[in-house]
Amino acid sequence: MRAAAALTIAALAAASCGLELDPGGSAPPQRTFTVGVAPSGTAAGAWRRARDIPTPRSEVAAAVLRGVVFVIGGFGGPRAVESFVGDAWRRETDLPIGVDHAMAAASDVDQPGVYVFGGNSGGSPTARSFRFFSGAWSELAAMPEPRSQGAAVFLGGRFYVFGGVTTSGRLAAGTLEYDPATNAWRQRAAIPTPRDHLGGAVLGQRACAVGGRRLSLTTNLGTFECYDPSSDRWERLPDAPTARGGVGAASLGTRIVLVGGEQPSGTYREVEMYDAATNAWTRLADLPTPRHGIGVATVGRTVYVMTGGPTPGGSQTAVSEAIDLP
Repeated sequence: MRAAAALTIAALAAASCGLELDPGGSAPPQRTFTVGVAPSGTAAGAWRRARDIPTPRSEVAAAVLRGVVFVIGGFGGPRAVESFVGDAWRRETDLPIGVDHAMAAASDVDQPGVYVFGGNSGGSPTARSFRFFSGAWSELAAMPEPRSQGAAVFLGGRFYVFGGVTTSGRLAAGTLEYDPATNAWRQRAAIPTPRDHLGGAVLGQRACAVGGRRLSLTTNLGTFECYDPSSDRWERLPDAPTARGGVGAASLGTRIVLVGGEQPSGTYREVEMYDAATNAWTRLADLPTPRHGIGVATVGRTVYVMTGGPTPGGSQTAVSEAIDLP
């Protein structure tokens, strides 16, 4: 699943993955995990119920544009687009095609809008991409290859799509860069740990990939890697404490919050946060409604978790929840 846009994230731990090398050949750094608040505590904020989404879905994409959260596609509403602001939902113009497991991010600069890349359409990954602005969709140049179940972020005037699967169910390794000014794509450095159903977020001037899995609920990862466009290089950071795929991630200043996920026995309630200032993960209050395939977004200091599947597979719920962080 994907979900992506600039947000904070819930964490993952590489319980089942072996030691992997970064492009420079060094071992990944030792992870640090401290419990900053008990699962039921309120020191770092407590979860509250937001208004239910009108169309319960899972395997959605999400993005934030000018303080408005957009939840896009997914099982239960593959063409549905709904926006959320001020605790109220609004139905937007439907997507031109139905998708689930799409990647989305938003730009508020020269070519503003919500951008949606790929996803599964008709049961297979597509390369088609679209921009939504002022109530209308326009089609963009297709990605160099079909892709779904990855992540997308907007950074430095360009979009970056990484992770996911391509045709024939193969993991996608290449990082794709899209320039909205020229409507053109190019290939960048491959992600060191190809995986699907990962979270994506921005950390400073880097695009970060966290968690995910290798094509199965039984191969969840906590891998945390960040891409620097200026050097065209990925770097390994401390693994997330809880290994999981089907997650959502969001950015909040120097922090990334990781939420949700699934495994064969159920869904994850752990919410974990990485802070670049300390290079460490902390545990936040548990998500009241554990689920996967979620839309995660940050508006100001508030992290929203929209809809998703409460049980592994294709389930859906209307539940939306929020937490205010210091």
